[in-house]
Amino acid sequence: MKNKIQKEPFLLKAIRWFYPKLEIIIPPLAHKIAWNLFFSPFRFKRPHRENRVYTSAKTHSININNKKVKLFEWGSKGNPIAVLIHGWSGRATQLYKFIEPLIDSGYHVIGFDAPAHGDSEGKITSIPEFYQVLYHIQENIGKITVGIGHSFGGVSLLYSKKEGIDLDTIIMISSPTIGEDILTGFRKKINASKKTSVAMRKMVKQNFNLDFEDITACELIKNMPIKNHLIVHDYNDMEVPYQNAEALQRLNTEAEILLTKELGHTRILRDDATVEAIIKFIAKSTNQA
Repeated sequence: MKNKIQKEPFLLKAIRWFYPKLEIIIPPLAHKIAWNLFFSPFRFKRPHRENRVYTSAKTHSININNKKVKLFEWGSKGNPIAVLIHGWSGRATQLYKFIEPLIDSGYHVIGFDAPAHGDSEGKITSIPEFYQVLYHIQENIGKITVGIGHSFGGVSLLYSKKEGIDLDTIIMISSPTIGEDILTGFRKKINASKKTSVAMRKMVKQNFNLDFEDITACELIKNMPIKNHLIVHDYNDMEVPYQNAEALQRLNTEAEILLTKELGHTRILRDDATVEAIIKFIAKSTNQA
């Protein structure tokens, strides 16, 4: 793919060739490598279509666990804040289509390259570090009125709300919600067997004293009141099946759901009709507040 850093396709291809052989020969070592890979996003080169919002942003860095994390800001300070949260192996400017419509709607738009992503420092990260960035924004810039998260970024919004971030409006796009689907997707990327899923569950328990499901969206959403919740997903998402959206909506029946077609996991972020529908949802939610 043209938008990947050159070494990454070879690295991923090498992992997919090497991992199943190592899993047979030395399972404990293979599973340790899988654990490290699970928390190690790939970095992708920023395509030209994102350059305009990249260069027009006001940027600065904050420190999260001794990693410099880059923040991007668009629009006028003092306006209600809308935060854009990219997914795993993503970057802030992936959600570029939302920036102008949000500014036109009167928002101060903030994005960030999470630790180990984009222009930020680090090699590994996890959902608590996404939350720490949102906490910094809340404490140092202002209350977050709207959160729009893609994939893992959507899950991080639920985690952040559970940790105390006061979010009234949450939009989750293409987000994984079912624990086993998350592990299955990861196994496919590295060509691992089901034994890796079992090992990952054990390591989550050992390292965090949690069951894997405890940090998934379907668990986080339980007993969590959200004033305005929109779940967006594509029927043809090959990375995160659309059933993840339906499972989440069953647990929060107050949420609205928008299912699209033929947009996949990331192209949905660039679809004008989808962006327009999300902006209309935000406007309706604001008017009802």
